[in-house]
Amino acid sequence: MGLTKKNKIIIFGGVAIALFLLVIFGAVVLTGSKTIMTLIKIGDQKISVEIAASPLAQYRGLSGRPDLCADCGMLFNFNDSQEREFVMRDMKFPLDIIFINHGRIIKIADNLPPEGNKPVNVYRSDSPADQVLEVNAGYCSARGLEVGAALLKESEDSLTD
Repeated sequence: MGLTKKNKIIIFGGVAIALFLLVIFGAVVLTGSKTIMTLIKIGDQKISVEIAASPLAQYRGLSGRPDLCADCGMLFNFNDSQEREFVMRDMKFPLDIIFINHGRIIKIADNLPPEGNKPVNVYRSDSPADQVLEVNAGYCSARGLEVGAALLKESEDSLTD
């Protein structure tokens, strides 16, 4: 006796779900499960930053997170120096975005409001940048960070998620 149409659909559905889960698991393994943290210094301010190392981490950024500690941030390191564009897609809190080139702040976009999944505002570096740092809104003005300030790396640790 052959399989009924209903049984074929159930089997096909189960196989499709198993393949989907395998693809998702593989994507997680390939993108890595390590979070790289480092301590940077701008002027006399020390900031604990998470490195957005992979293209997926750079796309995702801080989207969807409920908050960020007071002296924390996310640092985006790029392989080249070119004009950068950032949006506040799916953010839950406002940010300051600091554009950096060759270790110096070149532009600060401050007090940027969160936007939904279809952001309309695009924040540009206006000149080449090889790093971008995101911190809580108001951080730059409260701590006197200005264009021209140098960014220094203090230490680096690998943490497993």
